[in-house]
Amino acid sequence: MLMRSRAPRRSTRGTRQLRVLMPRGLAGLARESGIGAAMRHQETVVRSLGHQVVTNPLHPFDVVHLNTPFPDTAVLARWARLRRRPVLVWAHSTEDDFRDSFPGSNRLAPLFRRWIAHLYRRGDAVITPSSYSRELVSAPKYGVRRPIHVLSNGIDTDFFRPDPTARGRLREQLGLAPHARVVISVGMQLVRKGILDWVEVARRMPEVTFVWYGRTDARLLTSDVERALASAPRNAIFPGYIRSEQLREAYCGADAFCFLTKEETEGIVLLEALACGAPALVRAIPLYREQLPDGVLTHQVGGDGPEFAGEVVRRLTDLLEGRLPDLTGAGRSAAEALDLRVIAAQLAEIYQLAGVRPHRTAPR
Repeated sequence: MLMRSRAPRRSTRGTRQLRVLMPRGLAGLARESGIGAAMRHQETVVRSLGHQVVTNPLHPFDVVHLNTPFPDTAVLARWARLRRRPVLVWAHSTEDDFRDSFPGSNRLAPLFRRWIAHLYRRGDAVITPSSYSRELVSAPKYGVRRPIHVLSNGIDTDFFRPDPTARGRLREQLGLAPHARVVISVGMQLVRKGILDWVEVARRMPEVTFVWYGRTDARLLTSDVERALASAPRNAIFPGYIRSEQLREAYCGADAFCFLTKEETEGIVLLEALACGAPALVRAIPLYREQLPDGVLTHQVGGDGPEFAGEVVRRLTDLLEGRLPDLTGAGRSAAEALDLRVIAAQLAEIYQLAGVRPHRTAPR
């Protein structure tokens, strides 16, 4: 989520330059979220293909990328249709991952689903980051009849890469002893992201330092998250939102990445952790059971409820003590398979399938 990718090598051979509209508008509100990271990745990929990124919808464009569930998305889709330009809508959000997020989100989830379904139906093609999320938005209740393509948000594996020297720097930055054990997680502070379980695990493992990077506007915190943050043990640290270079240091220097999210359409932060060679322990949600199998690419803990935190403590202790297999090499390979260079080639194919082509600009 907290990422600034470096551009992969640009290749324009055999391509005709497109003007790709990626409007700013209300999208700035999502800057610190996974959608914000995905949009930055898209800009990197589009430019690597030799195309031009346009941010002003009043300027000439050949195709529009729409990513956010905000009201201006519907307006921009209509504007592109009036100009007879293809509309590509990214389905980052679902009803399922809207739940357990902000105050009132569970009550509003059915309304949110109807709204995003309306947005997704505005696209000439819908792009979603995983087969799991494609299955969700293909359900009849979304009513999407346009082609739905799977395209990972991708990962810059040149930037996010293992660095053994980061271990000492991370502990120095946190004011810890050189051999202190550090477990991290990254994301907004939401029930859905598993922060309640994460704080409880930290409480049960006082000998380990737990660090949660990322933040949520205090006005959007649910009461149970507020209580968890206020009562968190001293070994739980919340530095807030940090720069991508600092986040890379954290991934590379941590003893484990503990990601207890309850629902994801992909989870860019997990790809970043795997790319950096961080041992990963995740909740066994359907997406990760299918795509990052337990004992193959990640270590997983299933279930929920009162027993869950205890099981996480047991598995995390085994991971820190070296009693679980080392999966970091396989995790790095999985991240490399989703490198932005790979994603660029796949996006070019989607452009072809959607009939995206350069348009001549009318003379003034």
